[in-house]
Amino acid sequence: MSVIAELSVPVEDFPLGQALDATPEMQVELERIVPTGGGALPFFWVWGDDVSTFVGALRDNSGIESVAVLDEVDNGALVRAVWSDKPGLIEGVLRSEATLLEVRRRDSVWEFRLRSPDRGGIVNLQRYCADNDIDLRLNWIHTLTEVEAGQQYGLTDDQRATIVTAFEAGYFDEPRETTLEEISEQFDISPRAVSKRMRRGLRNLVAATLVTDD
Repeated sequence: MSVIAELSVPVEDFPLGQALDATPEMQVELERIVPTGGGALPFFWVWGDDVSTFVGALRDNSGIESVAVLDEVDNGALVRAVWSDKPGLIEGVLRSEATLLEVRRRDSVWEFRLRSPDRGGIVNLQRYCADNDIDLRLNWIHTLTEVEAGQQYGLTDDQRATIVTAFEAGYFDEPRETTLEEISEQFDISPRAVSKRMRRGLRNLVAATLVTDD
């Protein structure tokens, strides 16, 4: 059964993060990573006033074969990079045959949301990263049916993932088996943000399932 998973890696374990070390004021917005034969071709926007330094740092990275600036706008540029087939996170994603749905940077980590035909694809990616010293962390994994159910009940992906994680960790048990602080570490957000996300998600869930209009 198809699954959706969110995984994260430290910034330094992803070539774009290494380039950002050279230009810390720059921001990157990834669109999609699409398999193309033996490699991957990501298109992304880079924002800031030092595009040339950022692109130069990418060209010096062994995990990237080539970099090209496709278009330039005020304070930014659209960039294309062809990734090498050397051991690395992107190569691991390609070998797992998972589809990369979304990539975003959150503070010190990159978060990747993937769809895989089954859990085996995610397990293969985890094994590949472990074998190649890539610090990959699984944040959550759900079947496609579970994700669609969350959307049906008015939950955002983050709300659903947080509530399910809290449930599985025993947050709603008596006595509680985990804390907001421990849950927040899994999502790299503050305990207060976890609490707010769960309250909003549970409110939507109750409104969609228990409250009826008389």
